[in-house]
Amino acid sequence: MSTLPKPFVFVLMPIKPEFNDIYKFGIKGAADDVGAYAERLDEQIFTEGMLDRIFNQISKADVVVADMSGRNPNVFYEVGYAHALGKIVLLQTQTAEDIPFDLKHRQHTVYTGIDDLRRALVPRLEWAIAESRKQRRPGGAERISIRILGIEIPPADQVDKDHVPAIIGQAPSRSFAVPVFLRNDSLEAIVGISHVYLFSAKEAAVVPSEDKTVFNRYSSATTFVTTVGELSTPGFTTEPVPLDSFVASPVDAPDGLVQQFRLKTHFPGTPPGAVEEARIGFMFRNDHNKVDSVYRLRLHSSSQFFDFRFRLVLDYAQPPAKDQPPSGKKKGTK
Repeated sequence: MSTLPKPFVFVLMPIKPEFNDIYKFGIKGAADDVGAYAERLDEQIFTEGMLDRIFNQISKADVVVADMSGRNPNVFYEVGYAHALGKIVLLQTQTAEDIPFDLKHRQHTVYTGIDDLRRALVPRLEWAIAESRKQRRPGGAERISIRILGIEIPPADQVDKDHVPAIIGQAPSRSFAVPVFLRNDSLEAIVGISHVYLFSAKEAAVVPSEDKTVFNRYSSATTFVTTVGELSTPGFTTEPVPLDSFVASPVDAPDGLVQQFRLKTHFPGTPPGAVEEARIGFMFRNDHNKVDSVYRLRLHSSSQFFDFRFRLVLDYAQPPAKDQPPSGKKKGTK
């Protein structure tokens, strides 16, 4: 579940019947696929002049998609305005010759059909939306660094997917806590990190957890002595349980980490150069004893968010049962 409003894609194209299916199934379909919503002018209700409305919507848009097919002069003019505002504009056309000379150096998609357009547009929209979010951050004023078990974890956008830092070791039990250290590398104080999320692959062997007090009918927490002996009443025990998860919006899961967990942790306000610690609880799911998976930690400050991608490479060696001898020895031997 995304924590941000749906990205807005404003569409510039000729408003003609032959473009309706291209818009509805190609462009809007691709926007739906990435968790965004797309609109063009003829779908909107407004009271200002048409040109003022177009300028307003271009200004508000996260991404602009422009179909240059047919060399429509209105579309050309609107694309020029979007470029002047510094907007990310995704150009597309049915014929490469319809791209004006002074725009041919810009990347554009030449499509032959609606399905072809939708497939090509999905990854471009994912990239454009992520890039738009970066550009909206206030000058990158806030900077933080993260260490997990002594391993420096660079920001996700600074690390290739094939070179994610790995945290390697042996889990002490089926549930365990991992310390996370945050340092404020900004010149100003950070108010605080109130929302922390973890993204994982679907059905990951290790998932974030929390300790919960649960009713256990077999617990002997309370014992009474009677004339017939000791009787136990049901009690409560504390045990780790997996956190609930959401299916992440495609915009928030470009790396395939589709399960989103809201962690029960936060970092308080941190002065420049100061370090704070928090702990994340994890547990092995079901009968898994090993994990080698990539995770992404997302930290939200009051003005932006930070992503950090890392690998957990852990195994848990289940201790032998009490009535079993240690490995390598036979029962009854010294």
